[in-house]
Amino acid sequence: MKRGLIMEGGAMRGMFTCGVIDIFLEEGITFDGAAGISAGAVFGCNFKSRQIGRALRYNNIF
Repeated sequence: MKRGLIMEGGAMRGMFTCGVIDIFLEEGITFDGAAGISAGAVFGCNFKSRQIGRALRYNNIF
């Protein structure tokens, strides 16, 4: 059985997804495939590149 990750679009939903993706990376949770739309696609790049906290750095939150 294969597992896939679907990431939704929308600015605020995308920011929530970004945090969830960081947890997946920290816990070593992997997926066989991933798809996203709009903000979900952008934050999917964080997952693919394995860059934890990338969205926080680029949005000047810290």
